[in-house]
Amino acid sequence: MNRFFALLAALVCIPFISSADDDYAIQFTQLPAVSQTFVKTHFSGSQVSYCLRDSHSYEVRFADGAEVEFDNAGNWKEVDCKYKTVPASVLKLIPASIQTYVGKNFRNAVITKVNAKPWGYELELGNGLDVEFDRTGNFLRIDD
Repeated sequence: MNRFFALLAALVCIPFISSADDDYAIQFTQLPAVSQTFVKTHFSGSQVSYCLRDSHSYEVRFADGAEVEFDNAGNWKEVDCKYKTVPASVLKLIPASIQTYVGKNFRNAVITKVNAKPWGYELELGNGLDVEFDRTGNFLRIDD
C-alpha cells in the first residue's frame, strides 16, 4: 500500500517538475524592449539565429555561436562569445578597472565571456581562466 501511494505521488509531481523550466522558442520581437535594444546596440553586425524563453530568463543565440542571456525583466546577465572577444561596447558596461586588471595581468588573453552576478562579475578569458571581480571592479580570485 505504501508503494502505491509513493507511485501515485511521483506520478502527480512529475508533470510539475518536468515543465517548470522548459525553454521554448520566441520571436526576436517578443523579447523585452531593453533586450532588443541591447542586441541591436552591441551585436548589430550579428545575425540572430533564434531566441528562447523560460520561466526566469530570455536567451538570444547568434549564427556565429555567441549567446546573450537576459533576466526576466530583459536586463543582460551573461554575454558568451565562445572563442571570440566580447564586443568592446559590452565591456564598457563593466567597471573599467576590470579591463585594466585583465590587460595588465593577462597581456595576450581576450575576454570571451562576461557574467554579471549579484556579487560582481565573472569573466572567462580565451586562455581558459575564469577571473572574478566584485561589483566595483576589485579583483577577487582566479579559477582555472
